[in-house]
Amino acid sequence: MTGLLANKESEIFMESLPLELSNAIDRELAPLHPDRLRDACFELSNRYSRESVKGPFITTTEHRHAYIAARLPATYGAMRQIFRRIEAHKKNVKSILDLGSGVGSIAWAAKDAFPKLKSVMLVEEDLELLRLGQYLTDIHLDPLQLSWCHENLIEQEGFPVHDVVTMSYVLNELSPHDQLVLLNKAYLAADQLLILAEPGTPQGFANILRAREFLIKQGAHVLAPCTHNNTCPLAQAFHDKKDWCHFSVRIPRGKYHRRAKAAALPYEDEKYSYLVVSPMPLPTPQSRIIKSPILNTGHVILDLCDETGAHRKTISKSQGKIYRAARDAEWGDALNPSDFEGKE
Repeated sequence: MTGLLANKESEIFMESLPLELSNAIDRELAPLHPDRLRDACFELSNRYSRESVKGPFITTTEHRHAYIAARLPATYGAMRQIFRRIEAHKKNVKSILDLGSGVGSIAWAAKDAFPKLKSVMLVEEDLELLRLGQYLTDIHLDPLQLSWCHENLIEQEGFPVHDVVTMSYVLNELSPHDQLVLLNKAYLAADQLLILAEPGTPQGFANILRAREFLIKQGAHVLAPCTHNNTCPLAQAFHDKKDWCHFSVRIPRGKYHRRAKAAALPYEDEKYSYLVVSPMPLPTPQSRIIKSPILNTGHVILDLCDETGAHRKTISKSQGKIYRAARDAEWGDALNPSDFEGKE
């Protein structure tokens, strides 16, 4: 490992929970026995990672506590980073519909991310999760208007139209058929954007790939992470079990997060896959970095994806400003070919 790479690792930006949310979680978890919290977290993590589990992953009070200790920070961090990837499309968003909202992490992630946001409707089938979400948010998100709805996503005929519709870590709990049923209703309710997030596992990407293909057939325009509506350049590699499209966000572990996972490190890296589409054509970048940049002495290697496919670009130190820009680029950043064609 070069010194340059070591410096890069030390500067990785962390997506931290808001202090009010972190304190509310601590108050909720303080009375719990550490061993019970750790066991519940282990069980919940196994359910998220196993491809054979269908239906709700969170089924007990212990699961709910494990979720807010370990999974809520990860969900919040992933969504905050996704919101940063669509900066050009956030300025006119005033309302969000979050389907499968859990305890409302989307509302926390969106509050400061969308400058004109006024209201969030949170739809959740688990009544106890909904109540826990109401407790955690309390008055902390004022003046944002929150509407909590106890509904079954599949049984609902449709949803009211909002500027943005979000679904985070929802598709992985549904059968392929129910995924498409819900995606259709979600897309019809999205006036500007539909945002999906899934675990950054092969199964999570399979759900995103299925959603991408379905939504394009419905007339959707892909905005991120893809920069086009063509066949996914990584689809064949995925089917050959060689690669899949995913990204990573670093999140700090609070006291109960570390306790729940019996972890020594003060942070963890959450892998996720995501998709952002719009019912209307909108400007997109020309390429995106799809793997962690490789920083070596005198050059940077970037893995890029665009409408022509996935390819590797080497930027040398002799390229001056272009090299410095590439050195500072991060996994998931959008780039244009022109970024590498200028001169010092």
